Amino acid sequence: MDFSSFDRQVVEDQDLTFMEGVQYVYHCHHYNLFHDQTIDDALGDEEGLKVRSAAGHAAFSHLLGSLAKASGAQTDVERLQLAQGVFPWMGHGRLNIDVGSGGGRAEGEHLHYGYTWKEKYGKKVRRMSPADAVASGCVTAGAELALGLPYGSFSTRETSCIAMRDPRCSFEIQPAQVDGGHSPVGLAEMRSHFGDPLGGLDEERIAEIGAGLQGFVREVSGDDRGLVQAFGIYITLHLASYYNQTAYEMIHAIEKKYPARLPLAEALLREAGHVCVFNTFGNIMLSPEWEGMVGPLSDKIEDLVPFCCAVARGLGFGRWSIGELVPGKRLVLRAACDYEAPFYLARYGQSKVPRCYFFQGAALAFMVLTHAVEWASRPTLTQDFYNSLFLSGRLPWTVEQTRCPTRGDSYAEAVVTRVE
Repeated sequence: MDFSSFDRQVVEDQDLTFMEGVQYVYHCHHYNLFHDQTIDDALGDEEGLKVRSAAGHAAFSHLLGSLAKASGAQTDVERLQLAQGVFPWMGHGRLNIDVGSGGGRAEGEHLHYGYTWKEKYGKKVRRMSPADAVASGCVTAGAELALGLPYGSFSTRETSCIAMRDPRCSFEIQPAQVDGGHSPVGLAEMRSHFGDPLGGLDEERIAEIGAGLQGFVREVSGDDRGLVQAFGIYITLHLASYYNQTAYEMIHAIEKKYPARLPLAEALLREAGHVCVFNTFGNIMLSPEWEGMVGPLSDKIEDLVPFCCAVARGLGFGRWSIGELVPGKRLVLRAACDYEAPFYLARYGQSKVPRCYFFQGAALAFMVLTHAVEWASRPTLTQDFYNSLFLSGRLPWTVEQTRCPTRGDSYAEAVVTRVE
């Protein structure tokens, strides 16, 4: 099946991306692994796995249902092929699902989370719990879709995982009576929460580069392994609701049960933004593809911050713009909406506090990376280099989200200032 033929819409005045009405973004394996570890660190491995599996189930149930409707897939074989086909096309690895009304099994090959966890950490750390909650969620959603069963009819457990040094990734599908969960949040539910587009510094150049990157990544799909290896990293076309549901369910649980831990949980979600900007944004800008589109990198902060905004737009994170930039002193980063706020408002309603944690963390990382890294020398972005920039002591910058749509403001604004 040609998945590129499905309706993939860019809401152009927002730079948000949707496939058959389901929001997606591009994230790399460094971010994906850190995000999942943040959920587990905050909630514990067992509860974290439940939250991640539930979010994967919900996200892929929404996507597969929309794709089945658009393609006219009606038989159990057609629907199962849909699930098994879209997963590798998105860069998540390959799944083989065998299921009947009484349950079944699934096998995974080169699954994005397990494979990249093993590659990044496997020689140093022995993992004690499975890594592939996203794959588990797709298996559950695919099994329910194939058999025409309602949401919550199955549950899936990963019984072996290569990240745990097992020889393969295997899943057990069992009949269940899972709560129906939340209603899906897609383009239709989000539209009323989009803000009016904002202008900013260097807008014309940011828009041109962002559009070029959107066009480039749009043509990327999984290789024979079902992985997307580009820019020196593993990229996934991922469902934004997975990130949002896991993050906000975790935050709400911490607020309710362990309020003293909330600042740490929020800090970890912001750090996920640091991880993304360092690894994904950084490797994209250092890539031959970027040099072909934009030209060689300089060390001018007035160039680098606009480049970062263009990357955010190209990956579907929203129309990020520069309200103010004073090199060495201050950045005001704005967005009519990012990919976090519309979901939060549609799912949970307004909040008393800002909730755009990824946006906050990315804004701070913009200033760290544009001021502390000699980009013209084309550095190698290693974990040790990341640690030296972000984990070696007090950061030289601080960030405050001064405006947030989840709090009733008309746009998101993060202000980054130098620590005196």
